[in-house]
Amino acid sequence: FISAAMLGKKIAQDDAFRQKWVPAWYDFSIEKPAHAWTRDELHEQMVEVQRELHERAIRGEFTREKLEEMRRHAYGVVPADDEHGWGKLHPGVDDDEEIEEEED
Repeated sequence: FISAAMLGKKIAQDDAFRQKWVPAWYDFSIEKPAHAWTRDELHEQMVEVQRELHERAIRGEFTREKLEEMRRHAYGVVPADDEHGWGKLHPGVDDDEEIEEEED
């Protein structure tokens, strides 16, 4: 019983041991995928998002009224067309109620 943990670790980490002792029809190991992004690509994407948010703020997309509307409805949902309220982020909260409690 105690050796099962050690044997499992050996099978998981040692490719030569696995190829020698584990039959191919029982080997469910998968190849390690390549990284989707390099550090530079991830950094460039983050800079692009920051630049886009900055441009949106300059255009006035983050006024108090628009932010309040964003907190209540999912992106792309027109509240007038949302008959049953499926696009609300907080379905149990009425339109006149506060979503977040104020901290004093």
